[in-house]
Amino acid sequence: MICANGPDAVAEMTIAGVNSKNDGIMNAICNGGCTYEFDSENNGNYSYRYMGPPDGKMIGDFAALLTGECASGYTRESDGTCQPRPPVQVCSAGSPAIPGSGVATVSERDGGGSAELPITLAYRSSSRYGKGVGGGQWMLGWQRSLDTSLAAESTPQVAVQRDDGSVSTFTPNGTAWSASNTQDTLQPITDANGKTTGWQYTVVDTGAAETYDTSGKLQSVRDRNGRTTTLAYNAANQLTTVTAPSGRSLAVAYDSQNRVASVTAPSGAVTGYGYNGAGILSTVTHPDGTTRQYVYEDGRFPAVLTGIIDENGNRYATYAYDSQARAISSTLAGGVNQYQFQYGDNYQTTITDPTGKTSVYSFLKQNGVLLPTSISAPCGLCGSTRKSSSYDANNNLTQETDYNGTVTTHAYDSQKREIQRVDGAGTASARTTTTEWHKIWNLPLRIASPTKLETYSYDSNGNLTRYSETPTADSDGSQGTGAAATGATRTTNWTYTAGGQVATSSGPRTDVATSTTYVYRTADDTNSPPLYRKGDLYQIIDPLGRTTTINRYDASGRPLQMTDANGIVTAFTYSNRGWLTRQTITPAGEAGQTTNYSYDAVGQLTKVTLPDGSSVSFAYDAAHRLTGAADSQGNSIAYVLDAMGNRTQEQVTDPNGVLTRRVDRVFDSMNRLLRVTQQGALPSGSTSDAPIKVVPAGITASSTSGDNVPARAIDGDPSAWIASGYPTQWIEVDLGAAVPLKKVRMLVSQSPAGQTTHVVTGGMNPAPTSVLQTLSGNTSDGQWLEAALDGSVSVRYIRITTTSSPSWVSWHELEFYR
Repeated sequence: MICANGPDAVAEMTIAGVNSKNDGIMNAICNGGCTYEFDSENNGNYSYRYMGPPDGKMIGDFAALLTGECASGYTRESDGTCQPRPPVQVCSAGSPAIPGSGVATVSERDGGGSAELPITLAYRSSSRYGKGVGGGQWMLGWQRSLDTSLAAESTPQVAVQRDDGSVSTFTPNGTAWSASNTQDTLQPITDANGKTTGWQYTVVDTGAAETYDTSGKLQSVRDRNGRTTTLAYNAANQLTTVTAPSGRSLAVAYDSQNRVASVTAPSGAVTGYGYNGAGILSTVTHPDGTTRQYVYEDGRFPAVLTGIIDENGNRYATYAYDSQARAISSTLAGGVNQYQFQYGDNYQTTITDPTGKTSVYSFLKQNGVLLPTSISAPCGLCGSTRKSSSYDANNNLTQETDYNGTVTTHAYDSQKREIQRVDGAGTASARTTTTEWHKIWNLPLRIASPTKLETYSYDSNGNLTRYSETPTADSDGSQGTGAAATGATRTTNWTYTAGGQVATSSGPRTDVATSTTYVYRTADDTNSPPLYRKGDLYQIIDPLGRTTTINRYDASGRPLQMTDANGIVTAFTYSNRGWLTRQTITPAGEAGQTTNYSYDAVGQLTKVTLPDGSSVSFAYDAAHRLTGAADSQGNSIAYVLDAMGNRTQEQVTDPNGVLTRRVDRVFDSMNRLLRVTQQGALPSGSTSDAPIKVVPAGITASSTSGDNVPARAIDGDPSAWIASGYPTQWIEVDLGAAVPLKKVRMLVSQSPAGQTTHVVTGGMNPAPTSVLQTLSGNTSDGQWLEAALDGSVSVRYIRITTTSSPSWVSWHELEFYR
């Protein structure tokens, strides 16, 4: 709504999707009869001052508020305004989607780059700088930038977009600028007259200092050790080169629409980028010609990623969204690793993981950030056992309670760094950890914990020069850094070159030599192309004086040849995607011994061929999970994986196909290993045709009576699943992967005895309808029923539906054999 006040406050207009400083709309409002000035911006809502004819004097003001759909990267708040989707401080629970915001994220790294010059891509399904409705955006890691357009306004702010696509809004806080969702800092660079000439962004965790020009383009990245990467731009302000401290560089080229068309690695390997009709990244073509595809199939949101087709041509990932472009599911090939999301009020999110377990995430929105206040179930993949959480006014976690009721408290300094943690607070077994921090660097000086004091020293660049560990008499840590020592201190030391690289390291033992020396190239090689660059590691001299020399590198900085102290030469060969393909070891005066490595188009290792010609091959499913291996002698191992990727069964067979070993594993809902059953060589005469028991990955049912949950039917003991009533009732098992099933055994739980009918169905998807067998007859408690199958059809899901029974439906145990 356009609202005016003042003597001529007559303009009123409804506009949709306005979240930019839009002069076109303002011109339309004035329609030539007034003039206007931009006044301020608050999270995408823009205010203007306008002046009327004929003298242009100030006669009123208006604010651009929103109705209808919010613009790209924004979401409707309860007050009617459109705000950027808030950052979330929570584990993504193993899924690409972020609970609370519903933003789906994808990170890709191309092997054609190098350790010092990585080629990375990041996608976010909602970004304030994204395209179209929904606001999906891809970005090259080196294109991270600042939006300084509002830095000089009455309510100044700078938006910082990082290499993962996330955006943080910084506002002035004394001499520096800060954001509520990160400890990183932003500071203007000024000249002698106080004029801003650029910006410095400091990554607190790494100490890296990034400099940007006044328009927000990244100019350089200086690591804590002083080594600097620089960036250069053309006259069109497009990034053209990224040069590492070694002098190696990436080159970036563009198409006619100013989109990144290719990146050329130092080796000359070219990665190409293609776009669809909507201008969204659709293909990445690797240096070897293989292609990775990105698809956008949701007509409501043309820039929202719905799937990835990998270099093998398989649909690797699928994503789905609700009407607000929030991710509601993410699934890998074959239906594995499937997460589902449901959103409630105040960003509450219910997540169903691949095992069927649900967790409800609740949030507090504070300082523009979503902070998790409670999680109804522990997260196994992210290691979180935090049930509830509390925060201070600066978004610092101050108290957390786990699922056992144990309380942990935290205290912080003015820079949001933890200075004390008390585990088991308020109990006799409380354990305290105290940390003192460096005044400049985000690095600890002393850490006192139960029975131990650790101290750290650094040089002027923040490089660690000394680490000491001293045993103390403080059994619970409550004495902090003042605890008395009870034993000798163990110390490790490091020194550094003028270029910030490790020169020496020495261990804590004093009775033997422990110092290792590292020597680096002091100038580029004069050959063309050079065999090494200045700063490349040249020699490693161990404590006994033995020297290993790295003789030469490839253009991307990967070692090509090294010679050890015994004169043994090792040579390495790489693919144009950076994968090691050959290693040849040549002892002095002897023939070389070569090992070859083969990969599929995705980059998964498929075969290793040893110098004697023997080999080991590896197999994967379409979700990129290892499913088996076989050697050239005919021995093999097969893995059965559950929906989370846990290895629930291993089967080892010899060249004759005889099963020689089997290992079964059972995991709980947090992916913790509960039980391992091992079986060695089978009795003489046994063959691989003998049925092999399959451990299910998950189980659901139509209903449950009390705590007689479905899992009781596959737990290996006499307990039973009991439905909440008479037929029709069903129980369904997920075997975790496609299995050529040979039989299903069912231990009857029934009272009284009588006529029953059970229909066994199977398929690759939940709720299978293909009938495998129907069992009908008189049954009684404790009786085993068996559905014999021929194994000709592979199934993943098995459902047993009881259509008639004289009692409530129940099973003591279900067993499945391949």
